[in-house]
Amino acid sequence: MAQAAPARNSILQGMSREAHSEPRLGPQHGGFTLVELVVAIIILGILAAVGLARFSHIDDEAVNAKVEHLAGALQSAVTSFHGNWRVQDSGNINVVGWGDETLDANSFGFPASGRRDSGVVGRDQDCEDIWRGLLQNAPSVIEADPTKAIGTSVNHIEPKLGSGIAFVAGQDASIPDATVTLPATPYAEICQFIALDHQSVQPGSPKPTIFYDSHTGAVFTDLNRVF
Repeated sequence: MAQAAPARNSILQGMSREAHSEPRLGPQHGGFTLVELVVAIIILGILAAVGLARFSHIDDEAVNAKVEHLAGALQSAVTSFHGNWRVQDSGNINVVGWGDETLDANSFGFPASGRRDSGVVGRDQDCEDIWRGLLQNAPSVIEADPTKAIGTSVNHIEPKLGSGIAFVAGQDASIPDATVTLPATPYAEICQFIALDHQSVQPGSPKPTIFYDSHTGAVFTDLNRVF
């Protein structure tokens, strides 16, 4: 047994020498190659694009929820106005208790004008007055640019982009770009309130819109409208 110990020591020493004599594989360095950097940049770019798209989608959902909420509030106000008009039996002009007492009803008993005392939705200004007269503490609204020709909805929104206004109010002789079914009411007597919260001058950007039919008092939304 005592003679086996030197043999084992000799074997272990040989194995240790062989381990230290093995060559190291590959070059040793502390940086990144050009290919590695390019791959990393591409991956970061993809992640950034995905993140922006996701946040943009969340923003769109928030705007749509806001538009739906305001449409509900507007519908409730229109219904209350109509009931008040029936009780008062006070004619069409300056229905008491609404806005600054200048909101007017049409022959159907629904809000139709304000400062013009016409009792008919016939100008962008009428839609602006209806919005302000019916909704308290509502988002800011302004009539469409009066220098723009009536007839295409893009004239309502284009001049107001980036103005800080939340909604543009207007009415058109025709509304060919709606993605919802519009009532038989003449288009000129339908108000449209176009949200500017998340708009872009780039074609194809959604323009969430609240429509108000002054003949029936109906309020509805078009969240996928594009023009």
